[in-house]
Amino acid sequence: MANITITPGAEARHYRESRNVELSTLKFIEDSLAIDWSDINIVKSWTQLEKVKNPVICVILDDTEYARAELGNTNYRKTYVFNIDLFAKSDAQRLDLSDWLMDILNPGWVYYEISQSSGNNRSLVYTDTGRCRLESVIVNTKIDLGKMGDVKDKYRQSIVVSVTIGCNHD
Repeated sequence: MANITITPGAEARHYRESRNVELSTLKFIEDSLAIDWSDINIVKSWTQLEKVKNPVICVILDDTEYARAELGNTNYRKTYVFNIDLFAKSDAQRLDLSDWLMDILNPGWVYYEISQSSGNNRSLVYTDTGRCRLESVIVNTKIDLGKMGDVKDKYRQSIVVSVTIGCNHD
């Protein structure tokens, strides 16, 4: 994902917080994969899964939970729930990828406010405005579909995590 700057006079389209946390998380995992692994695909939807071969990491922002920020305050504290499915080529790779992913997510990652200039929907501008924090690990388990499962699912790990963000301007 390329960083670009918007030229004066160009109108930018800014993404909302949910889209920003999704793309910030994808960028972080993708950048970390480029450093630590080779030949691992990353996608953000089940429909994209069909287009790539294992090993693949599918990261989906599935839900947003809302809790009052504090008593008497009308603001909400949002918690983002991600479903991350790892589709490996072996049980050993599944375990290694799962451990690696939990290790990189634990200290947190950069939260970006993301925009795109008008007329160019492929060029995104990433502005560092805070941190994403791993709030909790809800599930981290092997998915065993038995003999009825698809070959792609044979070495699958399901990880569900909740994430909060802290912005520099809050």
